[in-house]
Amino acid sequence: MCTGRLDPAIVAKAFKKGLDGLLVVGCYFGDCHYISGNYQAQAKIEMTRRLFEHIGVNPQRLAFKQCSSGEAAVFVEIVNTFDATIRELGPLGGDGDAVRNPALSEKLATAEAVLAGEKMRWVIGKKTPFTTSGNMYGEIFTEHEFNRAIDMIIVEETEVQEILGQLRQKALSVAELAGSLAIPPARIFRYVTALKRKGFVALEGISGRSPKYKLISQEVS
Repeated sequence: MCTGRLDPAIVAKAFKKGLDGLLVVGCYFGDCHYISGNYQAQAKIEMTRRLFEHIGVNPQRLAFKQCSSGEAAVFVEIVNTFDATIRELGPLGGDGDAVRNPALSEKLATAEAVLAGEKMRWVIGKKTPFTTSGNMYGEIFTEHEFNRAIDMIIVEETEVQEILGQLRQKALSVAELAGSLAIPPARIFRYVTALKRKGFVALEGISGRSPKYKLISQEVS
């Protein structure tokens, strides 16, 4: 099976279930039977690594490497090197990571939701054309420019999913969400307004002078 079929959301789910590390080994660029499958795999892993680092999981726990089916010695070296890295990091959520349980489980659930979202799937699918042939206007992005865009989307999508996670438990005001998530109220208000406009959240009522919002749709992408 081509590494290009790897679903980043499943990667996050595996770590949520206790995986300490994941190594994806694909063929060399130019050797893929599906033309661009290994490019897609590398882009998906890199995006997931950047998201993991953002939520506090050491990105070294996830790696993409390449070798051919005839390079047994190279494959063994790749596996042994990765194994040594994971053993040095220790179990997931330990000293090798910036986040600990029980927050770790919540962070990985958020990461899974982000990676399953339509926006992340769309943007990662555009990496190869945007950095080679360009967008619809012919503008070609450098690797650095594309990664900066990815990082901005990761921050926004993570914060949106954290808000939704809070609203799944109970109705909350903008101030309460801001206090719980340590996100500036102005940004919370912008996210909630957008979610309300799209029909994902609704006004439940007013507490004092503060509107409280509730989740009305579980399917948010």
